[in-house]
Amino acid sequence: MTPDQWLAALRSGMASVAATSPEHLDRDVPPCPGWTVRSAIAHVGNVHRWAVGVLVGEKVPYDDKDAPTGKAVIDWYSGLADKLVAALESADLDAPTKSPFGERPVRFWYRRQAQEVAVHRWDIESAYRGWDSDPIDTVLAADGIAEWSEVFAPRRIGAGGTPEYLRGTRILLNANDSGDSWLLRADADGIGIVEEDAAPDATITASTSDLLLAVWHRVPLSRVAVDGNVDRAQQVFNLVKI
Repeated sequence: MTPDQWLAALRSGMASVAATSPEHLDRDVPPCPGWTVRSAIAHVGNVHRWAVGVLVGEKVPYDDKDAPTGKAVIDWYSGLADKLVAALESADLDAPTKSPFGERPVRFWYRRQAQEVAVHRWDIESAYRGWDSDPIDTVLAADGIAEWSEVFAPRRIGAGGTPEYLRGTRILLNANDSGDSWLLRADADGIGIVEEDAAPDATITASTSDLLLAVWHRVPLSRVAVDGNVDRAQQVFNLVKI
C-alpha cells in the first residue's frame, strides 16, 4: 500500500470510531476482555496522541486514564484524530522517527496507525454487532498480515526466541475472497512469510479480514476453516500477543 492509501484507510477508520453511538459506550468488547467501548476508544485516542508526539518531537506519556467519560470521549477522540492526520501530512515521509521497533521513517506511522484503527474499529463494532461487524478492507487486511509478520513477530517473540518444538512450523493462510495466500514459517526469531513448496502443517482458509483478525486473536480458529494441525497453528499465533 502507498501512504495515500494508508491515509485514506486511516481517515475511514477514524470516522467509524467517531461515529460510535454514545448508547454503546458501556458495552463490553468481547475480543478484548476488560474493555468497554469507551475504554477501546480511549486506547485508540491515546495511541494517536502518542504518535503525534513522536512525529512532532515531543514526549507524550501514554495514559488512558485522562480520557473523558461518557459521550465526551467521542469528541475527545475526534480532536486527537484530526491532530494525527495533520501531523502525518506535515511530515516528510522519509524523515526518521522513533518507534517501539527502532528508528523508522514517517511512512511507518501511516501504516501503523491505519492498521491500529482498522483492528480496533472492528473491536468496537463487535461490541454491538458481534460477528456481523463490517470486515476490514481486503487490501488493508492483506497489508496487516504482512505487518504482523514483518514488524510484530520479531519484537514479540523477542530474545527468548521461538520454542524449539515450534521452529519450522508452516501455516498457510488462504484468502477465499481475494485468492491471495501467505505461507508463514516459524523460525528461531520470528514468523516470516516465505515462498517455498513445503507442505504446511496447517492451512487456514477464510476472508482476508478474518485471517488478519485470527492472527490478532480476534477471530478464533474455531470460526474459520482449518485443515491440519490446528493446535500447532494456535501455538504459533500465541507467540505474538499484545
